[in-house]
Amino acid sequence: MNSADANALYSRHLNKYMLQIFDILGLKDMDIRGAEGLEIWLNDGRTLLDFSGGLGVVGLGHNHPRIIEAERKCHERKVIDSIKIAPHKLQGALAHNLSLFLPPPLTVSFFAVSGAEANEAAMKLSERVQTPKGKTKFLCMRGAFHGKTHGPLSLTTATDVQSGFLLGVPKENVVYVPYGDINAMSAAIKAETDASGRNPIIAAIIETINGTTCEVPKAGYLSQFVALCRKSDIISIFDEVKVGMGRSGRFCAFQYEDVVPDIVTLAKTLGGGKREVAAMVTSQALFDRAYGNKNDCTLHSSTFSGLGASCAVAIETLNILQDEGLIENAERIGQYLSTRLHDLKAKYPRQIVDVRGRGLFQAIRLNFHQDLASKLIDVSKNPLFQTYQTVLIGAVTRQLFERHNILVHFQPGARDLLHFLPPFVAQQRHIDKLIAALDDTLSNGIADATLRFVTQNIKRVFRDLT
Repeated sequence: MNSADANALYSRHLNKYMLQIFDILGLKDMDIRGAEGLEIWLNDGRTLLDFSGGLGVVGLGHNHPRIIEAERKCHERKVIDSIKIAPHKLQGALAHNLSLFLPPPLTVSFFAVSGAEANEAAMKLSERVQTPKGKTKFLCMRGAFHGKTHGPLSLTTATDVQSGFLLGVPKENVVYVPYGDINAMSAAIKAETDASGRNPIIAAIIETINGTTCEVPKAGYLSQFVALCRKSDIISIFDEVKVGMGRSGRFCAFQYEDVVPDIVTLAKTLGGGKREVAAMVTSQALFDRAYGNKNDCTLHSSTFSGLGASCAVAIETLNILQDEGLIENAERIGQYLSTRLHDLKAKYPRQIVDVRGRGLFQAIRLNFHQDLASKLIDVSKNPLFQTYQTVLIGAVTRQLFERHNILVHFQPGARDLLHFLPPFVAQQRHIDKLIAALDDTLSNGIADATLRFVTQNIKRVFRDLT
């Protein structure tokens, strides 16, 4: 199927408005032939370097040969995927192996198919433990992203994805505090505490590195977070969906500190870039308080939880991380990336405001002079460019793709941040190509990229207006 035919089907049967976004960014006609490692091969002969990494899914790189082999063995041996009336050997093996990467007492897993589902499981387990005490609220960070299913949706404020939905947890049952501010969190808990010293907060959840702003909390903050939770009878949940599985340079980002949460959630890289696998991991003691008898042990389940081949791929993913030293590589190449980005910041101090992140999840904050874009287009008169920041970040993203064959991305909740999430197999030569492309883009000036971007999209502007 050629690209035009595929896009017609996408528009007709999936999401024509998403296709319009891809078109704006110049990605609609990206006709992909295949991919391996950091490389994506197009039918027009171009080879792209993927610094978007499936937004965190492709930690091992595209089509890692050992993941392909693990899937092949499952097919050859006719491994059973779904068995609901008996234990599955591979589920037990995967849960055991995960426990070896995590500090005790995090030894008991629940498997799901997405990070949102893992966070949903964490919320429900916490509710089972805490609602008998009369607790009714969750505490989360402003600007967080924990998923779009009804439960985690209530805790997701990185961008406006709540409007028009009946939230699983009503807003009056959620306490929002600033990210990384332990004093604000302490004050919020105190404000919720009654005269008898009891507070209504079931659990507090935090991304160990903010997935939208790429903000790393100050050293010691996560330890203070857990200590405050335990002092206040609040269950602590660390969301490692995006930055766990080695991306930060540790298996989990919280392992830069001597701290253990009550629950940790994992997904994305766990599936090796091939399978939909997520996990909620907690202690046996906490699990028992929620589901600790034969009547209650099935209160939370999922149809596709722990399919055989998915577990096999996740097991092999953990093996690859260890055998190939990819966590250590993420730390080493992450340090190199940080050094090169800081050098670029020193060269372009008016254009790069900040370098953020850790390991192979980093971002640069760009200084966008909005008067630049306003001279080229009036966003108030067309629906295509929602904000000037969208024009500017879109321009840089498209230029990196079209001129330099590099894929990067940005998040709707932080349109001045350019994100870099390469697979853990990245090497210094890949970083050097990224830096050279950024250097070229910035040396020509964002005005050049913006003018090209608006010119490329001007026909769409007029078409959408008419």
